Amino acid sequence: MINRLPEMLTKLAEQRHRGVLLLDGDASWLAENVQQLQQQSVDLWLSDSDPQHIAVHRYRDCLGRTTQRVVLDMRTGIHADALAACLGTVTGGGLLIVVLPPQMSAFKRRLLQCAQTSSSVIVLTPTNTFDWSLLPDLKPVVKTDFELTDEQTQASATMADLIGTCHLIMADRGRGKSTTLGVACRRYYNHYKEPVIVTAAHPHAVQSLLEQAGDAAVFRPWDKLLQADSDGHGKRLVIDEAAAIPLHILRQLVDRYSVWAVATTIDGYEGCGKGFAIRFVDWLRQRRICKTHELTQPLRWHPDDPAEQWLRDALILQTEPLTIPESRQKEISIRDCHATQITEQELRDVMALLLDAHYQSSPNDLRLLLDGNDQRLMVTYSGQTVIGVIWYVEEGPLTESLQGAVLKGERRLLGNIMPQAIGFYLQQPEALSWRWWRVTRIAVATALQRQGLGFRMLQELKQRARESDVDALGSSFGAEPGVMKFWLAADFQILRMGRKMNMASGFPNALIACGLKATQRLLIDNWAHYYSTEIGWLQHHEVILSPSCYSIARQQLAGFAFGHLPFNDVQFAWRVCDHKKSLTAYEVKLPGGLLEARGTLAELAKKYGFPDQSSMQSQLRQLARLYLERTR
Repeated sequence: MINRLPEMLTKLAEQRHRGVLLLDGDASWLAENVQQLQQQSVDLWLSDSDPQHIAVHRYRDCLGRTTQRVVLDMRTGIHADALAACLGTVTGGGLLIVVLPPQMSAFKRRLLQCAQTSSSVIVLTPTNTFDWSLLPDLKPVVKTDFELTDEQTQASATMADLIGTCHLIMADRGRGKSTTLGVACRRYYNHYKEPVIVTAAHPHAVQSLLEQAGDAAVFRPWDKLLQADSDGHGKRLVIDEAAAIPLHILRQLVDRYSVWAVATTIDGYEGCGKGFAIRFVDWLRQRRICKTHELTQPLRWHPDDPAEQWLRDALILQTEPLTIPESRQKEISIRDCHATQITEQELRDVMALLLDAHYQSSPNDLRLLLDGNDQRLMVTYSGQTVIGVIWYVEEGPLTESLQGAVLKGERRLLGNIMPQAIGFYLQQPEALSWRWWRVTRIAVATALQRQGLGFRMLQELKQRARESDVDALGSSFGAEPGVMKFWLAADFQILRMGRKMNMASGFPNALIACGLKATQRLLIDNWAHYYSTEIGWLQHHEVILSPSCYSIARQQLAGFAFGHLPFNDVQFAWRVCDHKKSLTAYEVKLPGGLLEARGTLAELAKKYGFPDQSSMQSQLRQLARLYLERTR
């Protein structure tokens, strides 16, 4: 079969099907094949092993391209989002060559198993190999005149007729969203003689749209559109790949511009379309008259393309709504497990819940669940049906050799979010030596929401954590008021609020925790009190500074003076220290009003005459060290 691969590729071209070659072998065999591939004609090459090629995590730079032959070198680790993106660029008759890691993992095994049932996905191994010199030469992609599909024609015509309506275009990759938008922009321009503004998370994402629209559309980055001197009132705006733009940014664009169209990919790597609809689209429909257009027919490949089905099965890109039994309340059971321990149907049900519950989910979530030994699921059933899930991660303790570097901000480890965030931002070393369970997501079937099931699941997680000798539970998420109310009712406390908006929710990130042992509860109470006191100070309320506040403040100030903690995170700490031991009394002088000032580091540096942010922080760190030395 492998010797007939060129013949197979010719047949794929005739059928407008895409081919996928998965290279699976030991490190030396993979290296030899990559070297041979270097001699072949390739449209696109992504690799984390060779700096001469595009890094795999930069896969978004390749969106909007049409390719015939792509190499995705993932020997250092599988990137599921990049896999979906790269296959989406390949035209019918084209080929995606995927170099898999030499190590076996659950997710890699899934890709290989799903390939067994696909007619256009071939696995190459040391015993089932191929002479790359036999690959047919690439033929240039010739753009020819094309006809719009009925779906595209109807959508673009309706957009032109309903100028005052906000049009929602939802489709999988390769269904012609960009072409539809480009044609609609031309029709608008022909009538109104004014180009439409187009924005997206990345300029390359709208390349096809702009080519189709010509002079009828002009691209503007969303940050430029939101600048203070940008007059957007009444200007018509198209937002493409909207799920890749932060939610709070989308809302600001809607408030400032006349948003004519919002397009996004339903499944895949630019953000989950379902979660996107739940949050932004529902919000938008309350403020604008909206009409939804769905594009289902692929343009670059055949509708029955086997490679697309392989990708959907392997990455679980399509999920079915859960059917909830009527007798659910009498049959609830809860199971703690790893994703590899549940059935295929249960895994699909879990992913359906997680995708529906979260704004920005991606195929990498599935890879992480399957391959991460520290990733756990607490699955709730009604009979045999999955109705809820908590995805949590085991974190800490950090080794003593790493703790000092984390406190100073010299090291940032993958994962271990709870101990690192508390250790660095609050300068509390105790958190680094605890065992944590961090809740990543909690999801309940739509039909059962607001019935207390999520609260019940969380209480069960607490009990199981205590039985496992875990020190504390925690989580970090966008602080939407309804979500915060749920967590606070479950006896979690806020320890910190981020200074940037959360991509998914449009709210700042909240860091919350719940102690499971007496010592941990006392410390978390102190950290939570420190946060609430800082909030009171920011709101100009009378605050009571407890002894624990001063202890934490002094530790934070030391983290600024001798580490990399930013100045914005220690303004309150410096105020607390000044209240306890006056800076003036110890002859330490800061620029007037600096501790009360609000703004980014760049804004403060400019306001107080520092050359730049780095100079500002460097001088302030010296003053902090002087103050700490004199007040020992």
